[in-house]
Amino acid sequence: MKIVFASHGSLGDLVPFLEIGKVLRRAGHGVTVATHRAHETAVAAAGLDFAPMRPDRPADPDFHARFMHPRRGPAFIFREVLGPHIAESDADLGAALMGADRLVSVTLALAAPLAAARSGVPWRSAVFQPAMLYSAQDPPKLPMLPFVRGAPGYNRWLLNVAKKGVEDWAAPLRAYRAAEGLGVYPDHPAFGGQHAPGGVLALYSPLFGRLPSDAPANTVQTGQVLQTGRAALDPAIEAFLAAGPAPIVFTLGSASSHVARRFFHESAAIAERLGMRALLLVGTEANAAGLPARPDRLVALAAPYQAVFERAAFVVSQGGIGTIALALSAGVPMALVPFAHDQPDNAARVARTGAARVIPRWRYGRAAAAIGAMIADPRMRAAAEAAAATINAERGAERAAAEILAAR
Repeated sequence: MKIVFASHGSLGDLVPFLEIGKVLRRAGHGVTVATHRAHETAVAAAGLDFAPMRPDRPADPDFHARFMHPRRGPAFIFREVLGPHIAESDADLGAALMGADRLVSVTLALAAPLAAARSGVPWRSAVFQPAMLYSAQDPPKLPMLPFVRGAPGYNRWLLNVAKKGVEDWAAPLRAYRAAEGLGVYPDHPAFGGQHAPGGVLALYSPLFGRLPSDAPANTVQTGQVLQTGRAALDPAIEAFLAAGPAPIVFTLGSASSHVARRFFHESAAIAERLGMRALLLVGTEANAAGLPARPDRLVALAAPYQAVFERAAFVVSQGGIGTIALALSAGVPMALVPFAHDQPDNAARVARTGAARVIPRWRYGRAAAAIGAMIADPRMRAAAEAAAATINAERGAERAAAEILAAR
């Protein structure tokens, strides 16, 4: 078969598809990933075929600042980035679907419902975190939905109010769909309209939450899709890890690192106050400024989490679902400092396992004592190790691949 994955977003919005794609490729299937050009190298490194899907993302700081704004980021990405370019996205994805047998898309791949309706290719949508189900039974904790937290009836009413409040996000998409003769969306494309009628793949562990009773019809929870591979560590990182006790690893992932502000300087100060070694994965050269290396501290742009987390004493991150999952897989407790989008919800969910605690961004600079107490708490370490046993047994990529092949 030829399977096409459609993704738009940060690297975290791509990695689960790369892992499932590798499983499918090993089984002899053709796998194409349609996404913006910033991810072309990552797709090639996974051994999969790349297809461009506009719009491409600019590398300028203003784009990232607007995208990562806690409340206005979703509106920016829909109204100013994806919506105005829906015709180009649709054309690109349609070209990638030539000869395809399956289509799988993530939330921000807004052309997927259009391309699926036009081509007739069996389509499954995917969510990488519970928040994207927008459940009234298990409500998300999102900056743009601060009041969703009550009884299911209240949550349902408030989610409907929220949909009406962002109706203008969908206007260009609805107009384009109508002009193309593809009918109407069954729901707002940021909410229920993102989900495929043929089924939804919930590609996350039950540790983050089991499927709620109001999940879309034909939703299958596969378990966590973990990033795999044993890429060699940079020699400087390997030497640092081997030279002393396990460090605290500080990271903000691929998107939040662009709006880090003082996070890594505060992190260096926290580690210094605790008398612990620190590995700072700063993401950008700008974040490294003013952070010279020293015997108990190493500053690097990036490193494969699956290689460094297992050698960490503790992890501090932004709360991306993939970052959290890899820390859990390594059995390492963590502190989570959410910045935007799904991160607050992910953080709240993993905190319920006991393996993590949440630190608000505005309190982080004064969090040394709190982080020291977490590191010293044997209950957090035990909870993380228990979570590791669970999440490592789930084999989410394999189950997701089987579901995709079985789609009709």
